[in-house]
Amino acid sequence: MNLPEPYYQDAACTIYHGDCREILPLLGNVDHVITDPPYSERTHKGHDIVALGNSTAGNDGADRKRLGYKALTVADVVHIAALFSAICEGWIVWMTDHTLAPIIQSSLESKSRYVFAPLPFYAPGSRVRLSGDGPSSWTDWIIVARTAKLSRWGTLPGGYVAEEGWRDRIHMGGKPLKLMTALVSDYSREGETILDPFMGSGTTLEAAKLMGRKAIGIELEEKYCEIAANRLRQEVLL
Repeated sequence: MNLPEPYYQDAACTIYHGDCREILPLLGNVDHVITDPPYSERTHKGHDIVALGNSTAGNDGADRKRLGYKALTVADVVHIAALFSAICEGWIVWMTDHTLAPIIQSSLESKSRYVFAPLPFYAPGSRVRLSGDGPSSWTDWIIVARTAKLSRWGTLPGGYVAEEGWRDRIHMGGKPLKLMTALVSDYSREGETILDPFMGSGTTLEAAKLMGRKAIGIELEEKYCEIAANRLRQEVLL
């Protein structure tokens, strides 16, 4: 199987349309992975009900390989962690929820990665509990893991706090450009290549381009490939 033709490409960024689990083994090595994949079923359940028209269609075994907006299972996490570890020579920066965080940690540790305590991305008011009782969840968790050769990288922030206006209104669940720019700055060096295998609307790629990095994005949904390509075309023109 050959690597597919890029959906979009410029001097700094390349986009592939397809399932990252099929494309990653064909890609070759990258410096770092910075990504915001789907979260657990617990987090995604409400969105999935809306996206599937209040049905359970698309959740059987035949469709589970299409990650899209569907939640990640434990098996998904284990498989994806292995794929990331096989091609990434540096940092793996993986945004998630509290349910999957320990599974991601153990999966990366099994691949000889040093995994740090989860970093909070705290966004006050980002979610409101609409039913039941108890606190709303205003925190996403960032799992960062490195190889031994990066042991002298230096001290980095212990978390990130959203400022006013920190929101991606293009892609539901998308992360703010300011956050992704901070992660790109902290976990890569100028000229290195960043991979986002769950690209969405291309926020990580835009951040990489702004910070003088190269980037590769993979996205299952073609509509978001086009949105991301248009964002990057605007950056080229600036």
